[in-house]
Amino acid sequence: MTHGIAITGVALATGFGLSAEDTWRRVARGETAVHAAGRFGGAYVAELTEQDTLWALAQRLPVDDLPPGTGITLGTNGAPETAWLTGFPYAALDPIVAKLGIDGPRAVFGTGCVASANALCHAVDLLRAGRVPAMLVGGIDLLNVTTMATFSSWKALDAAPSGPYSRSGGVNLGEGAAFLLLEADPGDKEVIAYVNGYGMTADAFHITAPPPSGEGLFRAMRQALRDAGVTPAEVDYVNGHGTGTPANDRAELTALRSLFGSGGPPLSSSKPQLGHTLGAAGVVEAAITAFAIRDAELPPTINVDPERMPGWDVVPGTARPAKVDVAVTNSIAFGGANCVLVLGSKPAADPGFPAREVSTVGGAVVPDAEAARGNFPRAYASRVDELGALALAAAHLAWADAGYTAENRPEPEHAGLVFATASGPLATIEELHAAQDRDELHLISPVTAPNIVASVTAGYVSLTLGLKGPLSAVTSGQASEEIALDHATNLLTTGRADVMLVVTADERGPGARARVLRGEPS
Repeated sequence: MTHGIAITGVALATGFGLSAEDTWRRVARGETAVHAAGRFGGAYVAELTEQDTLWALAQRLPVDDLPPGTGITLGTNGAPETAWLTGFPYAALDPIVAKLGIDGPRAVFGTGCVASANALCHAVDLLRAGRVPAMLVGGIDLLNVTTMATFSSWKALDAAPSGPYSRSGGVNLGEGAAFLLLEADPGDKEVIAYVNGYGMTADAFHITAPPPSGEGLFRAMRQALRDAGVTPAEVDYVNGHGTGTPANDRAELTALRSLFGSGGPPLSSSKPQLGHTLGAAGVVEAAITAFAIRDAELPPTINVDPERMPGWDVVPGTARPAKVDVAVTNSIAFGGANCVLVLGSKPAADPGFPAREVSTVGGAVVPDAEAARGNFPRAYASRVDELGALALAAAHLAWADAGYTAENRPEPEHAGLVFATASGPLATIEELHAAQDRDELHLISPVTAPNIVASVTAGYVSLTLGLKGPLSAVTSGQASEEIALDHATNLLTTGRADVMLVVTADERGPGARARVLRGEPS
């Protein structure tokens, strides 16, 4: 089985423009695309200018000779809202697939700020298993007033250019998009870097804040390094999540110290330069990390406050030369999802994890919101929307049907969740747009507004059942449940979890269904 997966193409759209190489050069020089944007009341953001971004990016990859069976995955959080606004079917990839003639698997992930990293992990599994010869892996998120208002309600936006790991006064958001071309057998093609490992975990701690210990991220990094067959001492560089919010920066630095000790590898964040590109960030930052490996150059962290250094080498100001054979890139999302990638200059060997058989051991159906009442913890009734209530009820009933209780349950770190939805959180989308029409976005609730992100619904299930294994949200229209089951099965057969809960929910449709899958030695 192929283990190290080659990155043979990169396309980037950032506030610097529609050139991956130009973005990389300007990041290395310490420039920033973040500026005060008039359309968002002077908030500091990075903005795209290209309209048909995904298609424009796809054309910049070597897509003319894609082999038959090539697949495509995308990470984005805006697909449900865009579908609601336009009335078009919920299938963000359809135009790209049609134009390129892609006939392999396709999937859209909406796992908050790890969405595109999550999409990349799924693509790696398909490539390693020999189910596809190549995968296009993309990410995109654009900014709108509801996104800005939601972050503003949490007081998470920095009123100045952000300074991760030092000043940590808040986040600057950014628009961004990226595509990577991944191949299991690159032949004689130039390889930029290899994806050698990944780790996915859940915090089961809080919906919008990581645990101060960063233990979920620590576990994801440890899992990713094990998958890549390397030790912490072999890591040359960490591309950090580095949002600039106090909670995220503290948790990430604590997790890094737990893994590496006090003398860990250089760490940097490109978010002060590109903005936090949300669902696109995983692939955008994987591209930056791949270029760091290719060019033997550490990208910088800008806006570092010299009076508030974190006691870690954050490569302040501008890039510097350094050999990078092994690099880690971190992503964290609302709902408590963590996703870590390990990239390298050479392909990793297959560690030979034993394959496992998967069976269904429990299930439940909840037909509507009325039937959901009383079937999940009452304390969360005022926090979740209708989609969340359906998902929670189905999850708790299926968990009980599998025979799991507080005293008899899988180890939390080995039990995960894949949440699937065809149309997304419609009630929350409508509520936020009604507030916009009334010019009352400044009054939205910081408790319920996060429900617009699918990973938050997943996070409530994870939190209430104490699931700390892999956490994903699939937002692929009518194919979501099928993709979620496939994704969960991959995670079980490769030993990333012992038990996976798959929950499908939609407010206007069949309600919710949940299944409990278990992996056992074959």
